[in-house]
Amino acid sequence: MKRIATILFVGIALLVGAAMAKSFEEGVQYVPIQPQPAVGTGDEVEVLEFFWYGCPHCRDFEPVITKWASTLPANVKFSQIPVMFGGAADMHAQVYYALEGMGELDRLHEVIFRAMHDEKRKLRSRDEVDALLQENGVDMARFNEAMSSFAVAAKVNRARALMRRYGVRSVPAVVVDGRYRSGTGFSGYQEITEVVDYVVDKVLMQRQSGR
Repeated sequence: MKRIATILFVGIALLVGAAMAKSFEEGVQYVPIQPQPAVGTGDEVEVLEFFWYGCPHCRDFEPVITKWASTLPANVKFSQIPVMFGGAADMHAQVYYALEGMGELDRLHEVIFRAMHDEKRKLRSRDEVDALLQENGVDMARFNEAMSSFAVAAKVNRARALMRRYGVRSVPAVVVDGRYRSGTGFSGYQEITEVVDYVVDKVLMQRQSGR
């Protein structure tokens, strides 16, 4: 029996990315959000990543979570939410939603990360942001209009409300189903996505059991 147990343990250890093969602890790697909302219904689960363009950890996490998101089943819906910790971060959130509304976000999301972390451009002012966007062919008249639009203001206000509701005080942070937030004790960025997979499965099991 010991020999069989050893073989099984080794086999499990070799399954890279298999979240259910690892032991994740509630209150450590994932934290219940309080107050806990009611258990949802159906099989669709929302996953939100809160990030800031100026955060080096978010920059390093970006390729990991992008790859993870590209393989999600149809019932798991992933979105990114820019945080507002004051100062430039608040402006960057506006920029994010303005570019999204213009259909330019996919093209420029990585450009902004690269500018801040590889090119060491602080992007602390509108002039600095505008210069970057002009260099990358953005229609600045449309951008300026989007930045002052009601639609962008509404999205920024929603993002701020979600950040507060879910107790996001550092980034990157991932929230699953509005019920659990990523915690601490990770061995690397890849493990964060494994914990998210684990919690998605946990949420679906909670729905099946009704609690």
